[in-house]
Amino acid sequence: MSDDSFEFPKAEVFWPGAEGAPGERVFFLVGGSGGELAFLRCEKQQVAALGEYLRALHGDLMPLPFKWTIGAIGVAYDEPEDRIVVVLEELTDEDKPATARFSFSCEQAAAFAEYALALVGRGRPDCQFCGRPAGDEGHVCPRMN
Repeated sequence: MSDDSFEFPKAEVFWPGAEGAPGERVFFLVGGSGGELAFLRCEKQQVAALGEYLRALHGDLMPLPFKWTIGAIGVAYDEPEDRIVVVLEELTDEDKPATARFSFSCEQAAAFAEYALALVGRGRPDCQFCGRPAGDEGHVCPRMN
């Protein structure tokens, strides 16, 4: 490897950057580890292409390891233990579906509820007529025939 070459087998930093005013910017990639950084000049299109490629690669590599899909959901309160119990049942045609049982505190349930509703609320708005997700572009509403 020449003196101008770099190898960071466990890079702690790898990031795009730009300096200057729009239309006159200089694009670069910076990467390194252990306090050593390499700044390498590149083209705007190279930053965009690498970003698009890494986004697609990440999407391909990051599927969550789902064990199964949830069908029925049951919720109960265990009064002696002062716990909320959630039982999830696998969505399947089998006679004996898999189940998952979670028991947690009322405080955890309250935090879950707030986060869950905020998470869902960040999605597409619902159609005022049919209740289905409408999105910014709207949708074909079955109630608008």
